[in-house]
Amino acid sequence: MANKGKARWIIGGVVIAGAILGISFLNLGDNLIYFYTPSEAQAKAAELKEQTIKVGGMVLPGSVKWQPEGLSLDFMMTDLKGHNISVHHNGTPPDMFKEGQGVVVEGRISTDGQSLAARNLMVKHSEEYKKPGAEHSSMDKELLEKSLFKGQQSLGK
Repeated sequence: MANKGKARWIIGGVVIAGAILGISFLNLGDNLIYFYTPSEAQAKAAELKEQTIKVGGMVLPGSVKWQPEGLSLDFMMTDLKGHNISVHHNGTPPDMFKEGQGVVVEGRISTDGQSLAARNLMVKHSEEYKKPGAEHSSMDKELLEKSLFKGQQSLGK
């Protein structure tokens, strides 16, 4: 009898774990595509027109038109393969937004896939931090070495 009860608990646990994993994978499937490229968005524009989507590309140099009085921003986003989408955004662009920069635009695409009404703009930034003034002085290097090797110097004495 004890083994039957134990087996039921094990089977119940396996069923619950399987259900949790199944639900997790179903929800994960909706989030696998982080953003479309301009060519993908244009190809699927008719089916995506009612949805808020993310499209990632580069800000085409020379295409940015910013009107600070009305907080209106227009620019062309490209995949650098000849597929461009006109983007319109109402609001202040991110501080790091500039021409030639990578951008992910969240919004709604037109039926023909030629324009995107942006709700949100996200820009990619460098992972490197460089202090203002481009070159690091030898004084900074000396201070860094002293702080990094401070404990080792006392061990050697």
